[in-house]
Amino acid sequence: MRDFLNVPGIESIAQGILQIVETIPGEYEMLEFRFTQNQILLYRLPLSLVVLVIRDSSGMDQAFADAFQTLRSWIEANSAIGFAPLQPLPTDNSPTLKDLLDALNHLSQFTTAYLGMAVIVNYLKASRPTGEWMERFQVSRSGQISDLGELSDLEQAVSVQQHEWFRAWVAQFIRRCSHAVRDYEVLIQQSALTDAQKALLLP
Repeated sequence: MRDFLNVPGIESIAQGILQIVETIPGEYEMLEFRFTQNQILLYRLPLSLVVLVIRDSSGMDQAFADAFQTLRSWIEANSAIGFAPLQPLPTDNSPTLKDLLDALNHLSQFTTAYLGMAVIVNYLKASRPTGEWMERFQVSRSGQISDLGELSDLEQAVSVQQHEWFRAWVAQFIRRCSHAVRDYEVLIQQSALTDAQKALLLP
């Protein structure tokens, strides 16, 4: 690994690997390939984690395999708690949970002008990312999204990771609605959301 970090043009090599990481199909649990003189392995783990392993020509020894399996088992065993100590903490600009719910409920209500309520409810449920933290959000028959956690949680700032999960939920919802409503994404940008709401919900 030390030799790899000293390779000339390391930034371009890292950028190339990053582009490959971003295009891994969702159905692949592990991807192995060679990049310059190195063996690259990418492992997909719970909570959308990707482990990148860079090895030289010496290959993968048993000690590494055992160590990696121990790490993987620990991650899978602890994925239910969301790795709270490792999550990026809220920043000064982090929105509260109430901010996010209010904006998403506004989007849900806006969409009733174009889709039936049953369809909206189905799309909201189907678009919600998996994970214990996301399961706290309930979608009612009226398309209202509410938090099943403590009332005081609504005023707490979300972490960077939690904010990204919420944005992923919105992105999937918009994608589904776009299949049924022509120019739905354009409507979102032009009339559905305020600038503040777009900053909250959109990438």
